[in-house]
Amino acid sequence: MDQSSAVGATTISSSSLSTTSNVLTHAPDASHSSDMECIDENVIIDEITEAEPTSVTLRFCKRKFLRPYVVILAIAGLRPSSSDVEFLGRWVGHLQTFLVLLLLIVGYMLQFLCGFRRDHGIIEPIQPLPISTTPGWTITTTTTPDVVKQSPNWTIRDETSDFLTESGNLTINLNREPGHLGLLASGEAIFIYLVPALLHLNGFILAVFIYRFADNEQLQNLIERVFILSSNPRRLVLTLWLYFGLGLVWLGVSIAYVTLIGIDGVTVFERFLSFGWTGGLARWTHTGELLRALLSVTLFLHDLVQMVVIVSYGLMCDMLRCYLKALKEKLLLHTIEPLNWMREICEFRKLLHHLNTKISLPVASLTVLNLSYTVSSVAHLFHNMTACPINIFTASLANILLWLVIALVPFFQAASLTVTCRQTQSCGHLISIRPFVHRNTSSEDLNTVLLYASSLKMSAKLFRMPVSAHYLCFLVLVCFIGVLTFGMCLNISLGRL
Repeated sequence: MDQSSAVGATTISSSSLSTTSNVLTHAPDASHSSDMECIDENVIIDEITEAEPTSVTLRFCKRKFLRPYVVILAIAGLRPSSSDVEFLGRWVGHLQTFLVLLLLIVGYMLQFLCGFRRDHGIIEPIQPLPISTTPGWTITTTTTPDVVKQSPNWTIRDETSDFLTESGNLTINLNREPGHLGLLASGEAIFIYLVPALLHLNGFILAVFIYRFADNEQLQNLIERVFILSSNPRRLVLTLWLYFGLGLVWLGVSIAYVTLIGIDGVTVFERFLSFGWTGGLARWTHTGELLRALLSVTLFLHDLVQMVVIVSYGLMCDMLRCYLKALKEKLLLHTIEPLNWMREICEFRKLLHHLNTKISLPVASLTVLNLSYTVSSVAHLFHNMTACPINIFTASLANILLWLVIALVPFFQAASLTVTCRQTQSCGHLISIRPFVHRNTSSEDLNTVLLYASSLKMSAKLFRMPVSAHYLCFLVLVCFIGVLTFGMCLNISLGRL
């Protein structure tokens, strides 16, 4: 009974299906066309739904990451904030870069004229030459032919002779002494002012050329790819502001150190007037305050350019690191095909090559400058430091730490990227031991990925040399032991407060 009923139901269902198929077959053309339109609309809706997350991610990337980043580059004069297609925006960007370059050159000249040394962080007063006195004469030494220093005011004289007598006092012009030609006759002008200025200027010009002309949309391509592959784009935005926030902290500490400790208005005025052609400026009121303010502004711009270039390099290293980690995760989870993964790795190698050969060039120039400042500051700290007041010791130590931090940041970022590149070589072995995840992947594809991943030789480079974390940590350890040993041998006494 049950079997017959089941057979009958099967017969009825099959007959109904055949009837339905006949009805659909002999349906009019209008209904058939309407069904096709519905199918087309569903396909279009599916395509839009699949493409929408990518377009939303790209819009979020442009609004929250690319635009603020380009504005930061524009503030430092490295890249115009407006589109290069617009004629007016392009020329405004060129004008802004020219103004930044002009202020940088003015800053180099002011550092030399005012005697400000970035390695020491202070302006050293001019040391007068030893003079033998004659009984019956009172000797007053001056450093300029037109100025006699009297506490607390400055007295301007019109006499230009080398020896001026007044009420039994003898004023001797030290700058007119034979053989004393000032800073221009010594190596101080070359190795303390000229060479550092050329290194800093070279870093700025290279950065302008790379970010404005030689970038070839590599920067935007990298950021967009990282945002598309990332599972948390908001974390990337927080990374951007974290990097530049730390850069602003370093910039603020550096400028605070320069304005509060390094620059003295009276000493700036004295060193500036030590050149004969600047004697006429002593007649103007508030010349010392104006020089101090202008020197502070130009030094702020110098540090701003350096901070933006180095932080940008660190940010690009972090973006490449996130890009490589996302590719590794997608391969292990089998959300990307092995062939597409190898294509993405080839794209990553192009971006890494761009980082090593172009973006690292201005960073290398600035790193040489910062390391030179660090070593010079250490040498100055240990020079005749048998008894040093604690305020001078603390100021010298703060100056050393400022230059040491900004000098080591590129090395640590490059070393971290190198570690991530070396970890990518193990991707082939990791997917080989996951048979359940890659059960649909052929053994030939698995062997291809294994050979390709193990043959990858990628690393971040500075000065055309790979940067390894092991050697970097060893170098830092040696430097720390050397500084500690020097401190023990010199027996430094901090003195009294």
